[in-house]
Amino acid sequence: MITALRRLVRAYAPEGLRIAVARARRGLRDRLSGDAHRIKQRSASDDRPPRRIVEIVQPIRNSAFVEGKHANIRLAVARLDGVTIAPGDILSFWALIGRPTAEAGFRLGRSIRDDVVSGEIGGGLCQVSGIAYELGLRAGLDPIERHPHSHDIYTEEERFTPLGLDATVVWPHKDLRMANPYEVPVTVRFAVEGMTLGASLHAPEPLRTMAVEIDRTDYADCRLVIVSRRAEGGAPNRVSRDSYKVAPRS
Repeated sequence: MITALRRLVRAYAPEGLRIAVARARRGLRDRLSGDAHRIKQRSASDDRPPRRIVEIVQPIRNSAFVEGKHANIRLAVARLDGVTIAPGDILSFWALIGRPTAEAGFRLGRSIRDDVVSGEIGGGLCQVSGIAYELGLRAGLDPIERHPHSHDIYTEEERFTPLGLDATVVWPHKDLRMANPYEVPVTVRFAVEGMTLGASLHAPEPLRTMAVEIDRTDYADCRLVIVSRRAEGGAPNRVSRDSYKVAPRS
């Protein structure tokens, strides 16, 4: 009943009302869960621990709206780079990035909304949230919130991150949140060099890193992906189980 009502609101309510309702629901949920005071709100820190724990590098693929996507990625990277997460605190993608509007400097980039590929202000930010998600998984952070895409629109040659490690973000409905379970602060670093996006996590002492295992089964019209991770010498723990629709290719 609640889900059906939510769909009606999203379908027929004015955008301003939809956003206001989503933000109110999100704020109430954060206060009730106690997460509100744990979420990192500032996008800069002077703390830069020297020890690199995990590093990931991805290509920024040439595609529709690539110039806007590249600009949006650079803007997001500037807001995320150097952020330090204290023990027990949460990295929230949207708390650090803010609402992606033209007034905030974001441009038209490729986006997938309601299973349709189109151009949207802030399009392309999912690559940044996706690399942040994979970084957190491999560094042993705790995933608090992550949303997969509903469709797999890429060929293997076009893919920039393994299927199952994607993290779609839609302001303010869908966020990426990773918590720091360690007793020491961790710092995330991001950089764009040409058509390459890099991310790394740093800490003042060694941390346990995780091996990520991806089990993918392809069917006629969908792909089932199960992601697990394990610490050295430990048993695998399931992280996610996602089903992606696959559009037929000519």
